[in-house]
Amino acid sequence: MILGATFVSFVVNFSRMNPPNLQDIARVFLHLGASAFGGLAMLEPIRRRVVDGQAWLSQRDFLDGLALCQMVPGATVVQMAAYVGYRLRGAAGGLTAAAAFILPAFFLMGGLSLLYFHYGELAWVKSASRGLNAVVIALLLQSLWGLGQAVGRRLPDLLVAAAALAALAGRVNYFGVFLLAGLARLGLEVLFGGGESSPSEAAPEPRARVKTAVIQGLAAAGGLMALAWGLGRLDPILGELTGIFIKIGVISFGGGYVMIPILQWEVVDRLGWLTLRQFLDGILLSYVTPGPLLILAVFVGYFVKGLPGAILSTLGVFLPPVLIIFWVFPFYQRIKESRWVRPALQGILAALVAMLALVTLELSRSALTHWKDLALLAGGAAALMVFRVNLLWVAAAAAGMSLLIY
Repeated sequence: MILGATFVSFVVNFSRMNPPNLQDIARVFLHLGASAFGGLAMLEPIRRRVVDGQAWLSQRDFLDGLALCQMVPGATVVQMAAYVGYRLRGAAGGLTAAAAFILPAFFLMGGLSLLYFHYGELAWVKSASRGLNAVVIALLLQSLWGLGQAVGRRLPDLLVAAAALAALAGRVNYFGVFLLAGLARLGLEVLFGGGESSPSEAAPEPRARVKTAVIQGLAAAGGLMALAWGLGRLDPILGELTGIFIKIGVISFGGGYVMIPILQWEVVDRLGWLTLRQFLDGILLSYVTPGPLLILAVFVGYFVKGLPGAILSTLGVFLPPVLIIFWVFPFYQRIKESRWVRPALQGILAALVAMLALVTLELSRSALTHWKDLALLAGGAAALMVFRVNLLWVAAAAAGMSLLIY
Protein backbone atom coordinates (compact mmCIF):
# COMPACT_ATOMS: atom_id res chain seq x y z
CA MET A 1 0.00 0.00 0.00
CA ILE A 2 2.88 2.34 0.88
CA LEU A 3 4.58 1.44 -2.41
CA GLY A 4 1.36 2.19 -4.28
CA ALA A 5 1.00 5.62 -2.68
CA THR A 6 4.66 6.36 -3.43
CA PHE A 7 4.18 5.40 -7.07
CA VAL A 8 1.07 7.61 -7.42
CA SER A 9 2.97 10.51 -5.87
CA PHE A 10 5.85 9.95 -8.31
CA VAL A 11 3.47 9.90 -11.30
CA VAL A 12 1.75 13.12 -10.21
CA ASN A 13 5.06 14.91 -9.63
CA PHE A 14 6.37 13.70 -12.99
CA SER A 15 3.19 14.94 -14.71
CA ARG A 16 3.62 18.34 -13.08
CA MET A 17 7.16 18.57 -14.44
CA ASN A 18 5.89 17.55 -17.89
CA PRO A 19 2.39 19.06 -18.20
CA PRO A 20 0.26 17.99 -21.17
CA ASN A 21 0.02 20.18 -24.26
CA LEU A 22 -3.15 21.99 -25.31
CA GLN A 23 -4.07 19.26 -27.80
CA ASP A 24 -4.06 16.61 -25.05
CA ILE A 25 -6.18 18.81 -22.80
CA ALA A 26 -8.67 19.45 -25.63
CA ARG A 27 -8.90 15.75 -26.49
CA VAL A 28 -9.62 14.67 -22.92
CA PHE A 29 -12.25 17.32 -22.28
CA LEU A 30 -13.95 16.83 -25.64
CA HIS A 31 -14.49 13.21 -24.65
CA LEU A 32 -15.70 14.17 -21.18
CA GLY A 33 -18.02 16.85 -22.61
CA ALA A 34 -19.59 14.41 -25.07
CA SER A 35 -20.58 12.11 -22.18
CA ALA A 36 -21.39 14.82 -19.63
CA PHE A 37 -24.93 13.73 -18.81
CA GLY A 38 -26.04 14.38 -15.26
CA GLY A 39 -24.65 17.84 -14.49
CA LEU A 40 -22.78 17.68 -11.19
CA ALA A 41 -22.63 13.90 -11.56
CA MET A 42 -19.86 14.54 -14.11
CA LEU A 43 -17.48 15.70 -11.39
CA GLU A 44 -16.53 12.13 -10.54
CA PRO A 45 -15.69 11.14 -14.15
CA ILE A 46 -13.56 14.29 -14.40
CA ARG A 47 -11.79 13.38 -11.17
CA ARG A 48 -11.17 9.81 -12.31
CA ARG A 49 -9.76 11.03 -15.62
CA VAL A 50 -7.45 13.83 -14.43
CA VAL A 51 -6.46 12.40 -11.02
CA ASP A 52 -6.55 8.60 -11.29
CA GLY A 53 -6.11 8.22 -15.04
CA GLN A 54 -3.88 10.98 -16.40
CA ALA A 55 -2.42 11.94 -12.99
CA TRP A 56 -2.46 15.59 -14.02
CA LEU A 57 -3.53 16.74 -10.54
CA SER A 58 -3.35 15.32 -7.05
CA GLN A 59 -6.50 14.50 -5.10
CA ARG A 60 -5.91 17.53 -2.83
CA ASP A 61 -5.50 19.86 -5.82
CA PHE A 62 -8.72 18.56 -7.34
CA LEU A 63 -10.73 18.99 -4.12
CA ASP A 64 -9.33 22.50 -3.65
CA GLY A 65 -10.53 23.32 -7.15
CA LEU A 66 -13.97 21.87 -6.44
CA ALA A 67 -14.32 24.00 -3.30
CA LEU A 68 -13.25 27.08 -5.24
CA CYS A 69 -15.77 26.44 -8.03
CA GLN A 70 -18.58 26.03 -5.51
CA MET A 71 -17.79 29.46 -4.02
CA VAL A 72 -18.19 31.42 -7.27
CA PRO A 73 -21.04 31.72 -9.80
CA GLY A 74 -21.34 29.58 -12.90
CA ALA A 75 -21.61 25.97 -14.04
CA THR A 76 -19.43 23.99 -11.64
CA VAL A 77 -18.46 21.26 -14.12
CA VAL A 78 -17.34 23.80 -16.74
CA GLN A 79 -15.39 25.71 -14.12
CA MET A 80 -13.72 22.50 -12.98
CA ALA A 81 -12.62 21.89 -16.56
CA ALA A 82 -11.25 25.44 -16.67
CA TYR A 83 -9.55 24.98 -13.30
CA VAL A 84 -7.80 21.79 -14.41
CA GLY A 85 -6.64 23.41 -17.65
CA TYR A 86 -5.49 26.52 -15.78
CA ARG A 87 -3.41 24.49 -13.33
CA LEU A 88 -1.78 22.65 -16.24
CA ARG A 89 -1.23 25.35 -18.87
CA GLY A 90 -2.32 28.69 -17.44
CA ALA A 91 -5.12 30.76 -18.98
CA ALA A 92 -4.66 29.14 -22.42
CA GLY A 93 -5.11 25.70 -20.89
CA GLY A 94 -8.14 26.82 -18.90
CA LEU A 95 -9.89 28.30 -21.92
CA THR A 96 -9.02 25.23 -24.03
CA ALA A 97 -10.43 22.80 -21.45
CA ALA A 98 -13.64 24.80 -20.92
CA ALA A 99 -14.26 25.27 -24.65
CA ALA A 100 -13.63 21.59 -25.41
CA PHE A 101 -15.98 20.54 -22.62
CA ILE A 102 -18.80 22.79 -23.88
CA LEU A 103 -18.48 22.19 -27.65
CA PRO A 104 -20.31 18.81 -27.87
CA ALA A 105 -23.31 20.17 -25.98
CA PHE A 106 -23.26 23.38 -28.04
CA PHE A 107 -23.49 21.54 -31.37
CA LEU A 108 -26.10 19.05 -30.18
CA MET A 109 -28.27 21.75 -28.59
CA GLY A 110 -27.92 23.87 -31.74
CA GLY A 111 -29.15 20.98 -33.88
CA LEU A 112 -32.07 20.24 -31.57
CA SER A 113 -33.01 23.94 -31.52
CA LEU A 114 -33.02 24.01 -35.32
CA LEU A 115 -35.34 21.00 -35.46
CA TYR A 116 -37.57 22.34 -32.70
CA PHE A 117 -38.16 25.77 -34.21
CA HIS A 118 -38.85 24.25 -37.64
CA TYR A 119 -41.09 21.35 -36.59
CA GLY A 120 -42.28 22.25 -33.11
CA GLU A 121 -45.74 23.27 -34.30
CA LEU A 122 -46.70 19.78 -35.47
CA ALA A 123 -49.69 18.33 -33.60
CA TRP A 124 -47.84 15.27 -32.32
CA VAL A 125 -44.98 17.44 -31.10
CA LYS A 126 -47.41 19.62 -29.14
CA SER A 127 -49.03 16.54 -27.60
CA ALA A 128 -45.70 15.06 -26.54
CA SER A 129 -44.53 18.39 -25.15
CA ARG A 130 -47.34 18.43 -22.58
CA GLY A 131 -45.91 15.37 -20.90
CA LEU A 132 -42.37 16.67 -21.25
CA ASN A 133 -43.36 19.98 -19.67
CA ALA A 134 -44.70 18.06 -16.68
CA VAL A 135 -41.27 16.42 -16.41
CA VAL A 136 -39.66 19.88 -16.44
CA ILE A 137 -41.82 20.92 -13.48
CA ALA A 138 -40.83 17.69 -11.71
CA LEU A 139 -37.16 18.51 -12.35
CA LEU A 140 -37.65 21.99 -10.94
CA LEU A 141 -39.27 20.52 -7.84
CA GLN A 142 -36.33 18.15 -7.49
CA SER A 143 -33.92 21.08 -7.80
CA LEU A 144 -35.94 23.13 -5.32
CA TRP A 145 -35.84 20.28 -2.83
CA GLY A 146 -32.09 19.84 -3.18
CA LEU A 147 -31.21 23.52 -2.96
CA GLY A 148 -33.81 24.12 -0.26
CA GLN A 149 -32.09 21.66 2.04
CA ALA A 150 -28.99 23.87 1.97
CA VAL A 151 -31.12 26.86 3.04
CA GLY A 152 -33.54 25.31 5.51
CA ARG A 153 -31.01 24.25 8.12
CA ARG A 154 -30.59 27.63 9.85
CA LEU A 155 -33.13 30.25 10.89
CA PRO A 156 -31.22 33.24 9.37
CA ASP A 157 -31.30 31.54 5.96
CA LEU A 158 -35.05 30.93 6.24
CA LEU A 159 -35.67 34.56 7.24
CA VAL A 160 -33.68 35.85 4.26
CA ALA A 161 -35.45 33.42 1.91
CA ALA A 162 -38.89 34.49 3.16
CA ALA A 163 -38.05 38.19 2.77
CA ALA A 164 -36.64 37.58 -0.71
CA LEU A 165 -39.75 35.63 -1.72
CA ALA A 166 -41.98 38.51 -0.64
CA ALA A 167 -39.84 41.05 -2.51
CA LEU A 168 -39.72 38.97 -5.68
CA ALA A 169 -43.46 38.35 -5.58
CA GLY A 170 -43.82 42.14 -5.49
CA ARG A 171 -41.69 42.33 -8.66
CA VAL A 172 -38.72 44.03 -7.02
CA ASN A 173 -35.66 43.92 -9.29
CA TYR A 174 -34.03 40.53 -8.69
CA PHE A 175 -30.46 41.84 -8.86
CA GLY A 176 -31.19 44.23 -6.00
CA VAL A 177 -32.88 41.43 -4.06
CA PHE A 178 -29.78 39.23 -4.41
CA LEU A 179 -27.49 42.03 -3.25
CA LEU A 180 -29.63 42.90 -0.24
CA ALA A 181 -30.04 39.21 0.64
CA GLY A 182 -26.28 38.77 0.79
CA LEU A 183 -25.84 41.87 2.94
CA ALA A 184 -28.74 40.92 5.23
CA ARG A 185 -27.40 37.41 5.75
CA LEU A 186 -23.96 38.81 6.51
CA GLY A 187 -25.51 41.21 9.02
CA LEU A 188 -27.34 38.38 10.75
CA GLU A 189 -24.09 36.43 10.94
CA VAL A 190 -22.35 39.37 12.58
CA LEU A 191 -25.20 39.82 15.08
CA PHE A 192 -25.80 36.19 15.98
CA GLY A 193 -22.91 34.14 14.65
CA GLY A 194 -19.68 36.02 15.25
CA GLY A 195 -18.56 37.53 11.97
CA GLU A 196 -14.90 37.90 12.90
CA SER A 197 -12.43 36.62 10.37
CA SER A 198 -10.82 33.44 11.51
CA PRO A 199 -7.10 33.59 12.13
CA SER A 200 -5.10 32.89 9.04
CA GLU A 201 -1.65 31.45 8.91
CA ALA A 202 -1.33 32.15 5.20
CA ALA A 203 1.23 34.71 4.25
CA PRO A 204 -0.04 37.96 2.73
CA GLU A 205 -0.28 37.89 -1.02
CA PRO A 206 2.66 39.61 -2.76
CA ARG A 207 1.78 43.09 -4.00
CA ALA A 208 2.81 42.20 -7.54
CA ARG A 209 0.35 39.28 -7.61
CA VAL A 210 -2.45 41.43 -6.20
CA LYS A 211 -1.74 44.14 -8.75
CA THR A 212 -1.68 41.64 -11.62
CA ALA A 213 -4.96 40.03 -10.52
CA VAL A 214 -6.68 43.40 -10.17
CA ILE A 215 -5.51 44.47 -13.63
CA GLN A 216 -6.65 41.17 -15.14
CA GLY A 217 -10.05 41.40 -13.44
CA LEU A 218 -10.61 44.98 -14.59
CA ALA A 219 -9.48 44.13 -18.12
CA ALA A 220 -11.85 41.13 -18.28
CA ALA A 221 -14.79 43.14 -16.95
CA GLY A 222 -14.03 46.02 -19.30
CA GLY A 223 -13.74 43.67 -22.26
CA LEU A 224 -17.10 42.03 -21.54
CA MET A 225 -18.84 45.39 -21.11
CA ALA A 226 -17.22 46.68 -24.30
CA LEU A 227 -18.43 43.58 -26.15
CA ALA A 228 -22.03 44.07 -25.04
CA TRP A 229 -21.88 47.82 -25.77
CA GLY A 230 -20.34 47.33 -29.22
CA LEU A 231 -22.88 44.69 -30.18
CA GLY A 232 -25.66 46.97 -28.94
CA ARG A 233 -24.50 49.68 -31.33
CA LEU A 234 -24.53 47.22 -34.25
CA ASP A 235 -27.72 45.39 -33.29
CA PRO A 236 -29.67 46.42 -30.16
CA ILE A 237 -31.34 43.02 -29.72
CA LEU A 238 -28.07 41.11 -30.09
CA GLY A 239 -26.40 43.49 -27.63
CA GLU A 240 -29.19 43.09 -25.08
CA LEU A 241 -29.18 39.31 -25.52
CA THR A 242 -25.42 39.16 -24.89
CA GLY A 243 -25.71 41.51 -21.91
CA ILE A 244 -28.41 39.38 -20.32
CA PHE A 245 -26.29 36.24 -20.49
CA ILE A 246 -23.17 38.02 -19.23
CA LYS A 247 -25.21 39.21 -16.24
CA ILE A 248 -26.55 35.70 -15.64
CA GLY A 249 -23.05 34.26 -15.88
CA VAL A 250 -21.85 36.66 -13.19
CA ILE A 251 -24.68 36.15 -10.68
CA SER A 252 -25.75 32.54 -11.22
CA PHE A 253 -24.60 31.09 -7.89
CA GLY A 254 -25.84 27.51 -7.92
CA GLY A 255 -25.36 27.03 -11.66
CA GLY A 256 -28.08 26.21 -14.16
CA TYR A 257 -30.82 25.55 -11.63
CA VAL A 258 -30.60 29.18 -10.62
CA MET A 259 -30.42 30.49 -14.19
CA ILE A 260 -33.88 29.14 -15.02
CA PRO A 261 -35.93 31.66 -12.99
CA ILE A 262 -33.65 34.58 -13.89
CA LEU A 263 -33.77 33.82 -17.59
CA GLN A 264 -37.51 33.24 -17.52
CA TRP A 265 -38.05 36.66 -16.00
CA GLU A 266 -35.83 38.27 -18.63
CA VAL A 267 -36.77 36.60 -21.94
CA VAL A 268 -40.35 35.55 -21.18
CA ASP A 269 -41.84 38.03 -18.71
CA ARG A 270 -39.91 41.23 -19.47
CA LEU A 271 -39.00 40.98 -23.16
CA GLY A 272 -41.49 38.39 -24.43
CA TRP A 273 -38.96 36.78 -26.77
CA LEU A 274 -40.19 33.26 -25.92
CA THR A 275 -43.51 31.93 -24.71
CA LEU A 276 -43.65 29.97 -21.47
CA ARG A 277 -44.34 26.81 -23.49
CA GLN A 278 -41.25 27.33 -25.64
CA PHE A 279 -39.17 28.12 -22.57
CA LEU A 280 -40.25 24.89 -20.87
CA ASP A 281 -39.38 22.91 -23.99
CA GLY A 282 -35.95 24.54 -24.07
CA ILE A 283 -35.33 23.56 -20.44
CA LEU A 284 -36.17 19.95 -21.24
CA LEU A 285 -33.81 19.88 -24.22
CA SER A 286 -31.01 21.23 -22.02
CA TYR A 287 -31.66 18.45 -19.52
CA VAL A 288 -31.46 15.64 -22.08
CA THR A 289 -28.32 16.90 -23.87
CA PRO A 290 -24.82 16.42 -22.49
CA GLY A 291 -23.19 19.32 -20.72
CA PRO A 292 -24.39 21.81 -18.11
CA LEU A 293 -27.96 23.03 -17.84
CA LEU A 294 -26.69 26.49 -18.79
CA ILE A 295 -26.49 25.19 -22.37
CA LEU A 296 -30.09 26.48 -22.49
CA ALA A 297 -28.36 29.69 -23.63
CA VAL A 298 -27.94 28.11 -27.07
CA PHE A 299 -31.68 27.48 -27.40
CA VAL A 300 -32.64 31.02 -26.40
CA GLY A 301 -29.90 32.69 -28.43
CA TYR A 302 -30.73 30.66 -31.55
CA PHE A 303 -34.41 31.56 -31.36
CA VAL A 304 -33.73 35.28 -30.87
CA LYS A 305 -30.85 35.82 -33.32
CA GLY A 306 -29.98 32.56 -35.05
CA LEU A 307 -26.42 31.21 -35.00
CA PRO A 308 -24.78 34.52 -33.94
CA GLY A 309 -27.21 34.73 -31.04
CA ALA A 310 -26.45 31.13 -30.01
CA ILE A 311 -22.69 31.74 -30.08
CA LEU A 312 -22.78 35.04 -28.19
CA SER A 313 -25.25 33.76 -25.59
CA THR A 314 -23.00 30.79 -24.92
CA LEU A 315 -19.91 33.00 -24.61
CA GLY A 316 -21.80 35.43 -22.39
CA VAL A 317 -22.97 32.84 -19.88
CA PHE A 318 -19.81 30.67 -19.70
CA LEU A 319 -16.89 33.06 -20.18
CA PRO A 320 -17.38 35.30 -17.09
CA PRO A 321 -17.38 32.39 -14.57
CA VAL A 322 -14.28 30.91 -16.22
CA LEU A 323 -12.50 34.27 -15.99
CA ILE A 324 -13.56 34.55 -12.34
CA ILE A 325 -11.80 31.23 -11.64
CA PHE A 326 -8.60 32.58 -13.19
CA TRP A 327 -8.89 35.80 -11.20
CA VAL A 328 -9.80 34.33 -7.81
CA PHE A 329 -7.46 31.32 -7.77
CA PRO A 330 -4.34 33.22 -6.54
CA PHE A 331 -6.33 34.45 -3.50
CA TYR A 332 -8.27 31.27 -2.85
CA GLN A 333 -6.44 30.28 0.34
CA ARG A 334 -7.25 33.57 2.06
CA ILE A 335 -10.79 33.76 0.69
CA LYS A 336 -11.80 30.32 1.94
CA GLU A 337 -10.54 31.17 5.45
CA SER A 338 -12.65 34.33 5.69
CA ARG A 339 -15.91 34.10 7.63
CA TRP A 340 -17.26 37.12 5.75
CA VAL A 341 -17.58 35.34 2.41
CA ARG A 342 -19.65 32.29 3.26
CA PRO A 343 -22.61 34.07 4.95
CA ALA A 344 -22.96 36.51 2.05
CA LEU A 345 -22.99 33.66 -0.47
CA GLN A 346 -25.50 31.80 1.71
CA GLY A 347 -27.79 34.83 1.63
CA ILE A 348 -27.62 34.98 -2.15
CA LEU A 349 -28.40 31.26 -2.31
CA ALA A 350 -31.44 31.77 -0.05
CA ALA A 351 -32.75 34.48 -2.39
CA LEU A 352 -32.16 32.26 -5.39
CA VAL A 353 -34.09 29.40 -3.77
CA ALA A 354 -36.97 31.82 -3.16
CA MET A 355 -36.87 32.86 -6.80
CA LEU A 356 -36.81 29.25 -7.97
CA ALA A 357 -39.86 28.49 -5.81
CA LEU A 358 -41.77 31.46 -7.24
CA VAL A 359 -40.96 30.62 -10.86
CA THR A 360 -41.78 26.94 -10.33
CA LEU A 361 -45.22 28.02 -9.16
CA GLU A 362 -45.68 30.35 -12.15
CA LEU A 363 -44.57 27.73 -14.66
CA SER A 364 -46.86 25.16 -13.03
CA ARG A 365 -49.84 27.46 -13.46
CA SER A 366 -49.05 27.73 -17.17
CA ALA A 367 -48.16 24.12 -17.92
CA LEU A 368 -50.49 22.16 -15.63
CA THR A 369 -53.93 23.04 -16.96
CA HIS A 370 -55.62 19.62 -16.69
CA TRP A 371 -55.78 16.82 -14.14
CA LYS A 372 -53.91 14.65 -16.65
CA ASP A 373 -50.99 17.10 -16.48
CA LEU A 374 -51.02 16.78 -12.68
CA ALA A 375 -50.96 12.99 -12.99
CA LEU A 376 -47.97 13.16 -15.32
CA LEU A 377 -46.25 15.53 -12.90
CA ALA A 378 -46.87 13.21 -9.95
CA GLY A 379 -45.53 10.24 -11.87
CA GLY A 380 -42.47 12.11 -13.08
CA ALA A 381 -41.70 13.52 -9.63
CA ALA A 382 -42.02 10.09 -8.01
CA ALA A 383 -39.79 8.49 -10.63
CA LEU A 384 -37.08 11.15 -10.28
CA MET A 385 -37.14 11.89 -6.56
CA VAL A 386 -38.24 8.60 -4.98
CA PHE A 387 -37.14 5.83 -7.33
CA ARG A 388 -34.18 7.72 -8.87
CA VAL A 389 -35.05 6.67 -12.43
CA ASN A 390 -32.76 8.02 -15.14
CA LEU A 391 -34.10 11.26 -16.65
CA LEU A 392 -33.99 9.95 -20.23
CA TRP A 393 -36.32 7.08 -19.33
CA VAL A 394 -38.67 9.40 -17.44
CA ALA A 395 -38.79 11.85 -20.37
CA ALA A 396 -39.43 9.05 -22.86
CA ALA A 397 -42.22 7.58 -20.73
CA ALA A 398 -43.85 10.99 -20.19
CA ALA A 399 -43.77 11.78 -23.92
CA GLY A 400 -45.30 8.40 -24.77
CA MET A 401 -48.05 8.73 -22.17
CA SER A 402 -48.78 12.27 -23.31
CA LEU A 403 -49.19 11.11 -26.91
CA LEU A 404 -51.63 8.43 -25.77
CA ILE A 405 -53.84 10.57 -23.55
CA TYR A 406 -53.82 13.74 -25.68
